[in-house]
Amino acid sequence: MADEDQSKKAKEDQSNKKTHNPKSYQVRKECIKRKSMELATLCDIKVCTVITGPNGQLQTWPENLDACKEVLDLYSQNLKPEKKHKESSTPIPEPEEEQGEKDLLTLVESKLAAINRRIRFLENRNVAIADKGKRKRIE
Repeated sequence: MADEDQSKKAKEDQSNKKTHNPKSYQVRKECIKRKSMELATLCDIKVCTVITGPNGQLQTWPENLDACKEVLDLYSQNLKPEKKHKESSTPIPEPEEEQGEKDLLTLVESKLAAINRRIRFLENRNVAIADKGKRKRIE
């Protein structure tokens, strides 16, 4: 019975080492940033990468958040379908390609909203942590 508990604990520790290895995360993060930079340079395009760390920290490439926001805004603007005026009361069936673009737009907008919520959460969390630090210094 004790041997089973020890083997289970050893397996859990081993799986935690694989998934929560800070060195592995750091190497992969730097690789993703490097590949983003290479893609932007070689293809002469605007690239934005958003990376969420194992402890919830949010990092971007480029480091400048305004540049990231600009890329995300350009991306969402290019995917938005143009509004059509109502010419008739009967709907006209859309080609599959337009429907696919709308589905992709919906997906990207939901991801962008999730990222914005996460950014606000982390900013609020950082403010709360900063406030706690100030209170401790005052006391």
